[in-house]
Amino acid sequence: AYILKSGKIFRKGRPEDLSNDPEVRRVYLGDHFRLN
Repeated sequence: AYILKSGKIFRKGRPEDLSNDPEVRRVYLGDHFRLN
């Protein structure tokens, strides 16, 4: 999976890892995101 920021790849990896990345959560997903 990829997380884009300003049209560029910000992070890449498994969804489980990305959802636990503190910077991804702060910038893109928000503090209340949960991967079920």
